Amino acid sequence: MSNNYKKAIKDKRLEAGKLMTEKQITQCNAAIHTASVAAGASGAIPIPIADAIPISAAQVTMVFALGKIFEQEISDSAAKGAIAAAASTFVGRNLIKLIPIAGWIVSAGVAAGVTEAIGWTIAVDMAKNHRNKYKSQRNAQDAAEAWAEAESYKQAQSDSDDEAEDFSD
Repeated sequence: MSNNYKKAIKDKRLEAGKLMTEKQITQCNAAIHTASVAAGASGAIPIPIADAIPISAAQVTMVFALGKIFEQEISDSAAKGAIAAAASTFVGRNLIKLIPIAGWIVSAGVAAGVTEAIGWTIAVDMAKNHRNKYKSQRNAQDAAEAWAEAESYKQAQSDSDDEAEDFSD
């Protein structure tokens, strides 16, 4: 796996640790690693182009799983768009497969590394969206509670003004 992928994965995992709960990190690990292993196994298929559909299926499934973790609905087109970045490695991975054994191993490593990097990048983005949505909902709830409290206070003041006794005799 390339050092670029390793660095991207490391950076995103560190960022994930700051944004996610332990449960979310565990769930992301399961979804991302499962997809990466599936992509790596598919990438090792020695026949050029034969790995395209299984790798894409693993990555799309991973994106949907991440969406469930962060309570975000993902459309098919959005999932496919997120995987488009992996397509940039397609030609290179398939050309390297022309070199027996070593090429297959490199192809598998690239497929797994790209999938892992994509997974953590998407997971971090979803975690940010999830956190912002929660903060927005919390702020709206706080504002509604403050408004209700102010209205209650106004009503109490109005009621006490109506009940005031006249001591002007």
